[in-house]
Amino acid sequence: MSLFGLRIGFLSVAVVVSLAFAPSIELSHAIEPQDALVVSDAEWLKPTFWESQDGKPVHESWEFANGEVRLVKSRDGNAALLSKPLPTNFELSFQWMVSPGTNSGLKYRVRKFGDLWLGLEYQMIDEPIPLKEMNKGSTASIYDIVAPLLDKPLRPAGMWNEAKIIAVGDRLEHYLNGKLVTQSIANGPEWDAKFVRSKFYGQEGFAHPRQGDRIMLTDHGGTASFRNFRMKELTPTESKPVPTPQAPQLGNAMRNSWATQSSIVLWTRTTTTPEMVTEGPDFLPITKDVANRLAESSDPVALTSSQLPAGASLDRMIGASVGAPGEVRLTYFPVMKRNASISTEWSNTLAENDFTKQWRLQNLEPGTEYAAVVEARPLGKEVLTCVRRGTFQTAFPVDSTNDLMFCMTTCHDYPRRDDGSFGHKIYKAMTSINPNFVVHAGDIEYYDHEKPWAWTIELMRFKWGRLFSLPNNRAFYANRTTYFQKDDHDTLKDDCWAGQRFGAVTFEQGLKLFNEEQFPTQSPRYTTVRWGKDLQIWLLEGRDYRSPNRMPDGPDKTILGTEQKEWLKKTLSESTAKFKLVFSPTPIVGPDRDNKRDNHANEVFDYEGSELRAAIGMINGAIVFCGDRHWQYASVDPENKVWEFGCGPGSEKHQLGWKAGDVRPEHRFLRVEGGFLSGQLTHNGPVPTLSIRHHKVTGEQVSEFVFP
Repeated sequence: MSLFGLRIGFLSVAVVVSLAFAPSIELSHAIEPQDALVVSDAEWLKPTFWESQDGKPVHESWEFANGEVRLVKSRDGNAALLSKPLPTNFELSFQWMVSPGTNSGLKYRVRKFGDLWLGLEYQMIDEPIPLKEMNKGSTASIYDIVAPLLDKPLRPAGMWNEAKIIAVGDRLEHYLNGKLVTQSIANGPEWDAKFVRSKFYGQEGFAHPRQGDRIMLTDHGGTASFRNFRMKELTPTESKPVPTPQAPQLGNAMRNSWATQSSIVLWTRTTTTPEMVTEGPDFLPITKDVANRLAESSDPVALTSSQLPAGASLDRMIGASVGAPGEVRLTYFPVMKRNASISTEWSNTLAENDFTKQWRLQNLEPGTEYAAVVEARPLGKEVLTCVRRGTFQTAFPVDSTNDLMFCMTTCHDYPRRDDGSFGHKIYKAMTSINPNFVVHAGDIEYYDHEKPWAWTIELMRFKWGRLFSLPNNRAFYANRTTYFQKDDHDTLKDDCWAGQRFGAVTFEQGLKLFNEEQFPTQSPRYTTVRWGKDLQIWLLEGRDYRSPNRMPDGPDKTILGTEQKEWLKKTLSESTAKFKLVFSPTPIVGPDRDNKRDNHANEVFDYEGSELRAAIGMINGAIVFCGDRHWQYASVDPENKVWEFGCGPGSEKHQLGWKAGDVRPEHRFLRVEGGFLSGQLTHNGPVPTLSIRHHKVTGEQVSEFVFP
């Protein structure tokens, strides 16, 4: 399988090859030309050798006369010709001539990708001579991927030019009038850095040879002539072994958060290898009683070593995604405007920040899908070692009436994943829904769960690197606009608050690790974002400001803090959106179990809970969505009529905490299983509607609530 078939939405790079126009170039294949031509020149000149892209006979736009194949009348780009299947490793020479203003080309290794015939293209275009700058769309380029030399010997429109293409294995060469002007190896980081910026990105196997590939003569406007075709088949020699990928790699890809109409924060991390360690020892099992005793210790070395088998080191444990120093650069551009790319300066990634890097992007276009390309290289060196591409979308303009989809999830961890080495099933299901944005409402990982118990900063970082090395999880968050919230288990431990300690880690260190290092940074970590005219979201922060659970309830006891609470009331009352969606890491309505003490659905926070339910109940169109629940539900507060939806845990191995038959008066839906939630805003009728649905982990819908 090709490199591009191994990943969804981004690239993992394993080869480093120099592509400069140097006196020599190390190739992965040698050429062994055969004496006989594959097809005689006479065959190329027969209309029966060609067909239209729809399989029909050659259109009248083409003439075959006087030893030439001529495009005499453009069909607005629809008159391209396809050859019979031809060898995919070859040397092809031919002559071509374009008329003034013509854009043409010869494509090779052409096959169908979906509904389109696509392939590498030797570009032929009427252009100024000489050119003033390198251009991936100029004559003899590998179109939209590699630009030719600037001083190429091009003859003007109306004159014959000679072309030669060598394509053998990964080796590609374009000659113009006897001179090698474009060359590349269609593999490795340097190629990937170009390919991810091209219109062909995402086409699995593009540029790599496959039996049945064809040649195409294009029609991009104007008229063109071709003659003197000569093709020889070449036999690739056995490929050299692929070397071990050089660090730094990007084993955790990228993720984002805090998207608005014009801004977003992107995150990445450099690693030693492109994938996690898959063959290594597992952590020792430690019971909860023993863990509680060990958690009283503050010796990080002892707390880590107590969980490792004899002779094992943390960087070799199964799941390890070890950080590595390096330099990273971000390039981003609207997907539909590839030439409007912006690149940052190269930045170092260092051990003190777990080799992470963040970029806050500003001045983005609203309602736009962007591509983001992260490149990595060793410190102080100018050779790429890894390239990954992802995507994100900015929020719709505040006055737009776009339909949209969103998803919500909560409660993940590595041990209770349900798709083996791939990660969590929900990510494939949510990808098929194609949400505009996703809210992860906290408990993204569990520090206070075995294998390993994360009693040290080092072990906390280990858990984050492992979770986001899982292919499903990594690919999804590299390609989705996401709002990440945190709760107790991914801050420190269950029901935690300021001043506490978990092993060698303080609550304050846990906050900093999440807020400033492992996830895109924002201060304060609560905000509201308008997604068009009819939908606005609020993202609450439930750990940074909370009082201790054991504090007597009353006006001074809080989860949100005074400033956030007043902001929430004010912005809700000022909003003109039809639907006002409040995302909280913990329940506000409930119901909850009688023994719980950490959220607004419990008696111990009832004063602030009652205050919030009353305030939200006064707002037309306000709906609460909560994390922290290992079951799915919809409920309504009987006094204030506030709706709340719990999305359930992100794994079918993680449902717990509620009895399936325990339906309370507040419940409108109850399902004690794993899954996720989706919301769909539509404008089909006289008023917009919002449909909220619960899903199984495999995507099947199990409930639906339509508002209003």
